[in-house]
Amino acid sequence: MPTGIIVARILALVLSVAWSGAAAAQDLSQPGPRVAARRDVTVVRADGSTFLSTVHYPATGTAVGSPVDAANGPYPVVAFGHGFVCPVTLYQSTGAHLASWGFVVIMPQTNGGLAPSHPGFAADFVSSLDWLASEGANPASPWAGAIAGDRRGVMGHSMGGGCAVLAAASDPRIRCAVPMAAADTSPSSVAAASSVWCATRLLVGSQDTIVPPSTDIPMYANLRGPAQFVSITGGSHCGFIDSAIIFCDSGSITRAQQLALVRREATEFLRLYLRGDAAQWGAVWSPAPPGAGVVEQVRQTPDLDGDGRIDGLDLGILLSNWGNPGRGDLDGSGAVDGADLGAVLSAWRP
Repeated sequence: MPTGIIVARILALVLSVAWSGAAAAQDLSQPGPRVAARRDVTVVRADGSTFLSTVHYPATGTAVGSPVDAANGPYPVVAFGHGFVCPVTLYQSTGAHLASWGFVVIMPQTNGGLAPSHPGFAADFVSSLDWLASEGANPASPWAGAIAGDRRGVMGHSMGGGCAVLAAASDPRIRCAVPMAAADTSPSSVAAASSVWCATRLLVGSQDTIVPPSTDIPMYANLRGPAQFVSITGGSHCGFIDSAIIFCDSGSITRAQQLALVRREATEFLRLYLRGDAAQWGAVWSPAPPGAGVVEQVRQTPDLDGDGRIDGLDLGILLSNWGNPGRGDLDGSGAVDGADLGAVLSAWRP
């Protein structure tokens, strides 16, 4: 990356720390400031084949197919994978919520049958992100100017969560991942996690009877970048979707309660790692307060921006918080100091 770009991004990060403190008080489980709409699109793969996807995006109106609100863009992009035999409509509330907070969420409609291809589904995540990036750069496209194609994330539920891990392992351009009740896929997403360097927040339901939390514990252990294992107390496997389906389980909290926690946990993480909202650092990395509804395990690394590299951008984040607690305090001493600087420099991985 050219030095000028690195310096500019470091400056932006320093400035964001200075002015964004008020944003941390926002309730991210509630809708954001943007109007959300959705539309179906035809994604073109690199080989010329196509598939349908549903996109949730900031718009000028709420009707299906409303014009894209490019004026407030460009927006980070997130590919979201459905669960086994689950239609993407079961995740409509999550997609709309993230769109209201300034994300474009694309949900491939592929591999919905009884014999899905997990690597094929993961590849469609990447194809979806590539297609959106190309559309955003095309002046004749309705997405022109609306897509920040370099700010890429992946999410998914169950099978889709496991495939999100496969996608992140395959594509270093993906900056963060939020798998939900991630299933172990074929090839193994647990094994693939050892190739995932981006910031990852694994969400599980503590009472999940379909993909129990124990499935994701070794996945969390294998992750190479900044990693979190967040258990929703009383959450279930099917509490991640908008309505019950056959053979669903349930937990001791309601679906509405679980989805509110999912919205909060996903939005703050994506805002930190895809939008560069430094005000979310405390919400993401500080211990969960009593009554938060979650139990967390977390593992920081010197990759402070979660982009899979340890470079000048991470150094800039650390220096901007020198002498203070919080972001960059890798050893938990209560302040960013020389020991933390040494940790970043010794792990340098541009």
